[in-house]
Amino acid sequence: MAKRWSAEDIKDLMTLAQKYSVQAIAEKMDRSVGGVAFKAHQLGLPLKARSGATDPESTEFNWTESDYRPPVSDERH
Repeated sequence: MAKRWSAEDIKDLMTLAQKYSVQAIAEKMDRSVGGVAFKAHQLGLPLKARSGATDPESTEFNWTESDYRPPVSDERH
């Protein structure tokens, strides 16, 4: 069962939504991305797109060739 949103949770969401991505907020609040996005929508809060620059604990990624995965093509055209 989903966690209920307390008044304090809503206040935190409103504050965090000004600076952080939905993914970062979900992690920080221990909630699902969908739950955070849905609540923000209900409250009329705009959310930032995913970005390492706005995540509170972003890490630097050092990509290697073995990490690269080419996009999957949709051959149903």
